[in-house]
Amino acid sequence: MNMLSIQADLPALDDIIARLSNGQQLPFTRAAVQAATTELIQATWIQYASGAQVSFSGGNFRVGVQTGDYVRSIQDGLRFPDDLTGEVFTTSAHGAAIESGQDARDMKPSLLASPKAKTGANGKKYITVPFRHGTPGAATMPAMPKSIYAQARGLSFSRVLSPLPTRTYSWGGRIKEDDTGKRSHTGAHPGAGYTWKAGKYQGLVKMGQPGHTQYLTFRRLSENSSKKSWMRPAIKPKPIRKAVIENTRDQVQEMIVQGFQQDLAAMGLGGD
Repeated sequence: MNMLSIQADLPALDDIIARLSNGQQLPFTRAAVQAATTELIQATWIQYASGAQVSFSGGNFRVGVQTGDYVRSIQDGLRFPDDLTGEVFTTSAHGAAIESGQDARDMKPSLLASPKAKTGANGKKYITVPFRHGTPGAATMPAMPKSIYAQARGLSFSRVLSPLPTRTYSWGGRIKEDDTGKRSHTGAHPGAGYTWKAGKYQGLVKMGQPGHTQYLTFRRLSENSSKKSWMRPAIKPKPIRKAVIENTRDQVQEMIVQGFQQDLAAMGLGGD
């Protein structure tokens, strides 16, 4: 479990507590801790996990959103062990992988082991993998170039006719042969020497309906695929928690100090 915690460390507590009215427990400081935990720590973490650009002393990065599980985990991960401590945490495996980074790996075995994989007439397993593409300026997923979007938005809709496990489609328009985004892996890449068979957006279709549109491409992987295909390079760690702490620290301290000063004033202990 990844966690961020803030705690109000207050001076001269013995003197302060002696002056508290019966049952009163620093209400302004408590409210400041709660607000700082939810409105700053949790809100900033959710923003970063949702794909916003992150800038801090360690550099700049952006998180790619996959399922929304990471964000939902942060939304649910909130607790206050006592009046002056707030904690935000996540139990998301995706979040942990983002923080720690990932080694290079061959994606073929896990994909072909998926329950969605099928067996062809030749006895070989295969699976069709969907890739979603964002519109220009999208923050939560890779955005397609404006030139591709200009073609994509004019496509007629493709529609799902029947659900899994035997999903069928009524296909509408499709982007034809296009080499935009086509890659050749070189150097230290685990798939060095392999070149994609098609551009990134070739075959792109428009799914859904007006106002709720998704742009997708589909790629086929099978046991006959090249050994160098579907190889993912190592992914560097993205220290989201460190960035959240660094970028909210001053505001958190200011909020808690202001709350504490209000409590002192209410007890007649504040300065002039």
